[in-house]
Amino acid sequence: MSLSPGGPIATAMPGFESRPGQLRMALAWAEALEEPRVLVTEAATGIGKTLAYLVPAILSGRKTIVSTGTRTLQQQLMENDIPLVRDILQYPFSCAVLKGRGNYLCLRRWKRFRAEPLFEFAREAGYFSAMRAFAETTRTGDVSECAGVPEDARVWGEVNARSEMCDASTCGETERCHLAAARRRAADADLVVVNHHLFFADLALRERLGPGRGGEEGRFGEVLPRADAVVFDEAHGIEETASVFFGVTVSLGRARELARDVKRSAAKAGGGWDALPPMAERFRLVAESAFDAVGDGEARFALPAPSAGTPFGQKASSLLRAGEELALSLSDGVLHRERGSDAAGTDPGSDRDPLLRRVRSFIDDLGSVLSSDSASAVAWAERHGASVSLHRTPVEVSPILSEALWRERIPYLLTSATLSVSGDLSYFRDRVGLARVDARELIVDNEFDFAGRALFYVPQGLPDPSDSAFPAAAAAETREILSFSGGGALVLCTSYRMLSALREALRGTLPHTLYVQGDAPRGHLLRAFREGEDTVLIGTGTFWEGVDVPGASLRCVVIDKLPFASPSDPVTSARIRVLRDRGADPFMEYQLPEAVLSLRQGVGRLLRRGDDYGVVALLDRRVTTRGYGELFRSNLPPARWTDDRADVAAFFRRFRGEMKKEEKG
Repeated sequence: MSLSPGGPIATAMPGFESRPGQLRMALAWAEALEEPRVLVTEAATGIGKTLAYLVPAILSGRKTIVSTGTRTLQQQLMENDIPLVRDILQYPFSCAVLKGRGNYLCLRRWKRFRAEPLFEFAREAGYFSAMRAFAETTRTGDVSECAGVPEDARVWGEVNARSEMCDASTCGETERCHLAAARRRAADADLVVVNHHLFFADLALRERLGPGRGGEEGRFGEVLPRADAVVFDEAHGIEETASVFFGVTVSLGRARELARDVKRSAAKAGGGWDALPPMAERFRLVAESAFDAVGDGEARFALPAPSAGTPFGQKASSLLRAGEELALSLSDGVLHRERGSDAAGTDPGSDRDPLLRRVRSFIDDLGSVLSSDSASAVAWAERHGASVSLHRTPVEVSPILSEALWRERIPYLLTSATLSVSGDLSYFRDRVGLARVDARELIVDNEFDFAGRALFYVPQGLPDPSDSAFPAAAAAETREILSFSGGGALVLCTSYRMLSALREALRGTLPHTLYVQGDAPRGHLLRAFREGEDTVLIGTGTFWEGVDVPGASLRCVVIDKLPFASPSDPVTSARIRVLRDRGADPFMEYQLPEAVLSLRQGVGRLLRRGDDYGVVALLDRRVTTRGYGELFRSNLPPARWTDDRADVAAFFRRFRGEMKKEEKG
């Protein structure tokens, strides 16, 4: 085996250490590839799971799709792990990365934008020269490669290859299309690296199209090529990602953008489109009124029942009518054009067809949200400042995945550092539809020295997290902990409300640079945090996972409280209701296991390599005072627990002293 002692990897890599867990995982995956079958593997941080699945997949000769949870891991695979395997194995294979359509530059849209640059935000106008240089030199069209322009810049929406803006039948750039080229490379490659968002968007599309209409032999939709094996890395995230793409989302921003684009096209077209601008403006105003009527809640909250008697129901119905009227006018314009009317002569290119598709898609999605069956799906809204969106989410995706995914008779690997609860993988398997699938299981334990290099600290005397005094007390305790660690801390919050409270309490009071989620894009914050050894980063949500900062830059993780999902969250509430209706105990069978896995994810940010050290401070006394606290403690790595702040100070003094000795030596 390539990963065994004395194998080609050990020979080619100076300092390579054969890891028993890595070898066990690689052998199990090699067997699954031969049979074929599903393999579910929990592989702790540090065992080298990417090599454990890449080497067998490549040597098997099977065309393999590797789906990752984050762009960071996708980039790491392409830039580090896969080139390493290629150099070591000296085995010929081809590899391609494939991203969602919005990540690629559309040459047709770029030409139009270049002729008349329109920036939604004036501050982004300075990006134009960098975009032009990128468009003239890029070989891939991947917007992440455009130096000087953030990937999340709104202007990319003007020039990317979104499906609703694409009409291959009228496009003069099909031979040079970056998206088409990326798909061709993926179709020809032995190994294709994607992310969960693209994988499940494609799978959901295939299911909507039906058998025989989703690509070759109906497999993996319009984008992903046929695969002989699939790896889900960071598999703990596939339930939530699948829920998004087997659901529906419609936003106020989408309505505004649609109205804006209709008016822009009408302005270019002249007389033939005179009736459209006022209709588009009415559509926008009605949309703003309807989205405003969803309620005053922040973050996620239940959508009001869309019955005709409620303000939201009335305004939502008005929005549907306004959309239908706009679609009808656009459709009539298409008919006039086909008949050769004078109006057709003023039609600017193929604007009308994409706009019509977008209006119809908006109407369909809004109608789907409003007609959600409460037994199988939940309708909810999300508000962050001026941004409002409506969602329809399936309460459970396990039946969908059972039918749509696992019926394929190819080998699948699902792997992550956090899949099990108390050494049992059945909870994860149930959530992703593998309960009745004959899957092999493997748990590879952590090989780091947590007992010697980590400490768990639960402070004495803090109020209960439900107490109004908790945020101030948690901030004061965090300040004390940071004085011992000297910074180098990731502070993980369970809510935006707590994040805001800590930001207000700590900003300007610490002798360390403080970064807070929302101050800049996630990638920028992580890069700055990683490069500054004594900085502090406060985050919530996605910062609980996918943060890989080895070394002294991250030597302390502070967690505000046990990460129970709020029962008031509409999706959580719906899942609780379904379990209760079945006679199950939602707390024991859903809320507690989810919280355990989330806590394990947060704690997993601390030790990323063998020479790391640090403290996890959990500011929630329930982990030691409640009966369920034992389940949390037993699911964390074996390390010493303390409630004495002096132990934290002593721990950091000891390791700082050891590091100074090493530097002198």
